Amino acid sequence: MSAEKLKQMYQERRYILDEMEKLKNDRQFLAQFKTPVEFIDWFKAFVDPLLNVQYQIGAQWILNADVPGVVAWLRQGVWNEWAANTVITRSITEYRDLIDTEFMNVLAQQISDECRHYYIRSKVLKMYGGSMEGFQPIKEWVELFDFPLRCASKRLEWPYFQVKLTSTLQVVELTSVYHHRGVHDNFPNNPRLWVQPYREASQLFMETFREIEDDELFHWSIAERVWMKYANTPEARAEILDCAGGALRAAMEARIRRVELSEKKAI
Repeated sequence: MSAEKLKQMYQERRYILDEMEKLKNDRQFLAQFKTPVEFIDWFKAFVDPLLNVQYQIGAQWILNADVPGVVAWLRQGVWNEWAANTVITRSITEYRDLIDTEFMNVLAQQISDECRHYYIRSKVLKMYGGSMEGFQPIKEWVELFDFPLRCASKRLEWPYFQVKLTSTLQVVELTSVYHHRGVHDNFPNNPRLWVQPYREASQLFMETFREIEDDELFHWSIAERVWMKYANTPEARAEILDCAGGALRAAMEARIRRVELSEKKAI
């Protein structure tokens, strides 16, 4: 499936983002959830069609990728780990008075995870014969990692900064779970990636991507924990949808663009 077909698939589901934009201003709708659990369950079900597109982006890309395409894709991935780490580190240093100390330990764990992912992806990239020399990040990915603090900073008060922050980066992590699952599930079905001298690199790619996928699921759970504590009013739920909608839109566009440029070996 080409990047153009993935764009079409996304366009067919953009109505979800448009509807979320309306729902964030519908206090009557947001008040209907009796508990944060009900709200979280609704959110996951509501965005599921978009998450399935993320799975297809990963699956269809890896099924059609060659080694130069994987190298191009990994170059952006290495930068992404650095960028994610930067966002979290800035959040807990520059805005530490607005971060609930209850969540400092899990955010610290995420920083550790992102550092490990950076190392892992760099190692796999090198095994495929690639490097970060001359790399320039894709514009859409720069915008994606600019978005969390930009959205959270719209309300620099307790607890809304925390709520909005975890409704951006951690929602991107949820899309990553599905995207990486699509890559991991379908990687064995592309014979071009299992020929010598790349078999060892591909095996490590498979093993590490399952590990990264598990970590990303934990990172998404940080949002669930924050929402469980604070998503108990229509106002807080509106702030969640405000940032989550933007994060989902940015993540969809960034990943499709990454596939497009990977296919052209232009990363």
